Amino acid sequence: MHLSIFDWTHLAALAAMLMAAAWHDTAERRIPNTLVLWGSLTALGLSLSPHGIGLGSALAGGMVGFLGFLIFYLLGTVGAGDVKLAGATGLFVGNPDMLWVNLLILLAGGALALVWAVLSGQLRATWENLQSGWMHIWPKRRHEQAHRPRTFPIGRVRLPYALAIGLGTAWHVANTWPSA
Repeated sequence: MHLSIFDWTHLAALAAMLMAAAWHDTAERRIPNTLVLWGSLTALGLSLSPHGIGLGSALAGGMVGFLGFLIFYLLGTVGAGDVKLAGATGLFVGNPDMLWVNLLILLAGGALALVWAVLSGQLRATWENLQSGWMHIWPKRRHEQAHRPRTFPIGRVRLPYALAIGLGTAWHVANTWPSA
């Protein structure tokens, strides 16, 4: 099955949003709201097309992306721009595919975090963060560690998570969309 002009337009708009977000996040450590707004409006417009995924699927996908990463924002592991970008990505991908995309983004983020920690010399601090976090999350250890203060030795170098969002989404698209 070949991709239609509509499919190419959909992919190009999604790729443009994700690449621009990755560039901004890497260069400036922020994702512009105007970029996410542009992507969201484009995705919603495409969803309304007779060839689109439908407004309901787009909105549900956007909510899955947004709420899925809002949890990580509240835990302090991603930024607000990452949450909004995941929501905008969900508007393109739709529901139920965004559930899988969220999982792929998390896998890509884990792999990138490991590479990033090694390249930035933050591997030890990353390992200490993981240990400290698990001690407070794991129920059996929570009681034992209640008297210890919760500290995370955050380094100056942080992973631009838009890269993980782009890679996880690309992984999904490469495995689900028909080839040209």
